[in-house]
Amino acid sequence: MPILFVLAFIILVIILIATKKGGVKPSSHYKKRPSVMNSSERELYLILKNTLADKFIILSKVRIEDFVDADNQSLEWRKRQSLRGRIKSRHVDFLICNLFTTEPLYAIELDGYSHRGDSKIERDIFVDELYKNIGLPIEHIRVGSNFADEVERIKNLLITK
Repeated sequence: MPILFVLAFIILVIILIATKKGGVKPSSHYKKRPSVMNSSERELYLILKNTLADKFIILSKVRIEDFVDADNQSLEWRKRQSLRGRIKSRHVDFLICNLFTTEPLYAIELDGYSHRGDSKIERDIFVDELYKNIGLPIEHIRVGSNFADEVERIKNLLITK
């Protein structure tokens, strides 16, 4: 009788281990969003595209780490990782780039209601200072403003640059 109990216990443990290895399928916890942009972002993007796409590339929701490097030469590994950590999960709403070289020329943040919170204000101050230090102009456009006028103003700044 004890042998049957031990054998049943071993089989139960093997079954539990086998099912645990597969675990919960990550795909069961995710779903596709209906859009990568909200309505304000989409409206501004279409105006940017219609106004600037013949001379510039307009990218949306670009990770800051994709166009900003931490100083890799003069800093130790931990410091570089710390600097990298401050930018790797952040993005810019729109990045205007040179059509031929893809050099970043202008960053655009669309400031809605969420930008009024303390954490967003702190984030915006950090990002604005970062862009200033690397020589990348940034424009904050408020949701509800006249996007066409704002884009025309940015176009004039880009062309005179």
